[in-house]
Amino acid sequence: MSTIKSVKKPTNEFVIRARKRKLVKKIILMCVILFIGIILFITKSKVFIIKKVSILGNPIMSGEDVKEKTQYLIGENIFFMKTSDIIKAAEQNPYVKTVEINKAYPRQVNIKITEKQGIFCSEKDGQYYIFSDKGVLLEKADNIDNRNLIQILGLDEHVGSLELGDSVGTNQRMINVLEVFSQIEEVNPTNYKIDSIDLSDFMNIKVYIGGVEGRLGNDENIPDKMNKLMHIVENTEIGIEKGYVDVGFDGSPIYYKEEVKNEEGNIKNEGV
Repeated sequence: MSTIKSVKKPTNEFVIRARKRKLVKKIILMCVILFIGIILFITKSKVFIIKKVSILGNPIMSGEDVKEKTQYLIGENIFFMKTSDIIKAAEQNPYVKTVEINKAYPRQVNIKITEKQGIFCSEKDGQYYIFSDKGVLLEKADNIDNRNLIQILGLDEHVGSLELGDSVGTNQRMINVLEVFSQIEEVNPTNYKIDSIDLSDFMNIKVYIGGVEGRLGNDENIPDKMNKLMHIVENTEIGIEKGYVDVGFDGSPIYYKEEVKNEEGNIKNEGV
């Protein structure tokens, strides 16, 4: 008598697994189609085409130049613009200190600029060379009217050969001195402004405040020397308007007041 073998039917678990695999495949396919659709929308749609470039931060000296250099962004896709190219274009202007870029989706790019400040200047052959606190040449100008700049004397030999963005300092010593004077001027609590600085000899630095010549000696301890100088200049009891103050050595400063006549021709002070 022959036996009949039983054939097992697929279990419910097998059917469920098969259905899950099909569902996963469908989901993956839909995700791929959706992803491709998004990519096509981003690349082909005009929604993300840049229409406006805004320059923020109130960059007085470099704003217009940076705006002109970044106009090429108009018409580009906001997703594919290169931030590094924008920064490189902006930094071609020597006044630009930092650049921050923000995408204002879908069609605007904001470029925030902070600027270097013109602190010093030097004159040669009727042209003025304007420098930052670190001695970087920011601008060449025909005049400096109404600009609060400190004139640097003693740079005549090579200043005319500098290009925008070049450093005036042939060595770190020069740059350090300029930075120190920039910091002093920034925190100066008096009403007396440094008009010019003679850096033709680092062993005999001179500062001019109105009609007073400050003799600082070498470039060591400049802040302390300037503090002594300013104390004498602003001292009403001393009342020096013209003359010199020597603070280039240890000990009490030596000062000399030249005769200054008032409108009536009378002497206002005498030498000390």
